[in-house]
Amino acid sequence: MKTHLRHATLLAAALALAACSMAPDYERPQTGAAASWSGPQSAGAEVSAEWWTSFGDPELTLLMQMALAQNLDIAQALARIDQAQGAARAAGSSLLPQVSGSGAASTRATDGGSSSESANIGLSAGYALDLWGRYRNQADAARFSLDATGFDKETTALLVQAQVAAAYFNILTLKDQIAIAEDSLAAARGTLDIVEARYNAGSISGLDLAQQRNTVASIEAGLPSLRASLAAQQNALAILIGRVPGSFGVEGETLARVALPAIAAGQPSDLLERRPDIKSSEARLMAANADIGTARAAFFPSIDLSASLTRSFATASPAETLTSAGASLLAPIFSGGSLEGNLQSANARQRELAASYQLTVLNSFGEVENALVNVEATAERERLLNVAAEEAARAYELAEARYRAGASDLISVLDAQRTWLSARNSAADAKLARYTTAVDLFVALGGGWRS
Repeated sequence: MKTHLRHATLLAAALALAACSMAPDYERPQTGAAASWSGPQSAGAEVSAEWWTSFGDPELTLLMQMALAQNLDIAQALARIDQAQGAARAAGSSLLPQVSGSGAASTRATDGGSSSESANIGLSAGYALDLWGRYRNQADAARFSLDATGFDKETTALLVQAQVAAAYFNILTLKDQIAIAEDSLAAARGTLDIVEARYNAGSISGLDLAQQRNTVASIEAGLPSLRASLAAQQNALAILIGRVPGSFGVEGETLARVALPAIAAGQPSDLLERRPDIKSSEARLMAANADIGTARAAFFPSIDLSASLTRSFATASPAETLTSAGASLLAPIFSGGSLEGNLQSANARQRELAASYQLTVLNSFGEVENALVNVEATAERERLLNVAAEEAARAYELAEARYRAGASDLISVLDAQRTWLSARNSAADAKLARYTTAVDLFVALGGGWRS
C-alpha cells in the first residue's frame, strides 16, 4: 500500500512539474490606436463578410462565389493549411506516450541435420516527462503557426475578392468607353457628311474635308485598343475564377447599373480583430513567444520513462516473458554555446515579429485613412468631371449648329469634338475610381471578416 502511495505521489509531482512553462507571458504590443478616424466618414451599414453584395449586382455576386470555390491562389492557401495541420499534429505527438512493437524469427541448422526455430515479439513504450513545458511550447508554437496560416488564407481570399471586383468594374468601364467612342464616331461621321456635302458644292476647301476625315479615323483607331483591353481584363477575370481565358465573358454592359454603397468605417480599435493580416501577424508573434519557452527549457534536464515486454518462443523450450521498466536523465553540461545561441535567436525573432505586428497595424490604419480621403476626393472629382462632360456636349452641339449655319469654321467643331470625347472618357474613369476606392475601403477594413 505504501509503495503504491509513493508511486502515486511521485506521479503527481511529475505531472505538477509537467505543468510548468518557460515561455514568457504574452502581451499584445502597443499600437496607439486613435479613438476615431481622422478622414471623412459617411453614414452606412456595417461591413458584412459578403461585402460585395452591397453593390447590388447579381453577376458580381456570382463571380465572387465562383472565385471563392475555384480560385487557384485560394486552393494553394487551403493546401498550406493542411500542411500546417500536419505539422501541428506532429508537434503535439511529443506530449503523448510513444508505443511500438517488434518481432523476429530465426531458424538454426546444425551439422547433424537437426534444426531449431525461435521467435520473439515485443512491445515497448516510452514517455518523455515535459518537466519544463518544452514539448508543450513546441505544440503551442505549431498551433499558433496553424492559426496564422488560416488567417493567411483569409487574407488571400480577401485580395482575390478585391481583384475580382476591380476586374469586373474595369470591364464595365471599358464597355462604357467603347460605347462612348462609338457614339462619338457616329457624331463625327455625321459631321463628315456635312463637310463632304459642302466640299462637293465647292463652298469649302479640301483642308476641311481632310481634317474631319482625320478626326473620324482617329476615333476609329482608338476602338481596337479599347477592345483589346476589354479582352485582357476578361481573361484576367477568367483566371481569377478558375476558368480558361478566352472562354469567358461578362454579361453586364455598363457600370451605371451597379449601386455604389455607403460604408461605415467603425472604430480604429476594431481593425485589430477585423483584418486577417493583423491576426496572422499576431499569431506568428505568439508562436515566437512559445519558441522562447522551448529554447529556455532546453537548458534543463529531461527525463524519459520507458517500459518493454518481450515474449520469446523456441522449439523444445518453454516460452519466456521478459519485462523491464526504467527512466533516463539527460542534462546539458556543455553545448558549445548552441543553447545560448538558440535562446538568443528566439528572443530576437520575437522582437522582430513584435515590430512586424506593430508595422502591420500602422499600415492598416494608414490604408483606411487613405481610403476614407479617397472616397470623398473621387466623389468630388466625378461630380466635377460630369459637369465638364455636360458642358463639352453642349459646346459641341453649339459648334456644329454654327458650322451648319455657316457662322463658324470647322476648327471650332474639331476642337469641340475632341474635348467632348475626352471629357466623357475622363468622367467614365472618375466613376471607375469611385468604385475601386470603395473596394479599397472594404479591403482596408478587413472585408467584414470575423475571427
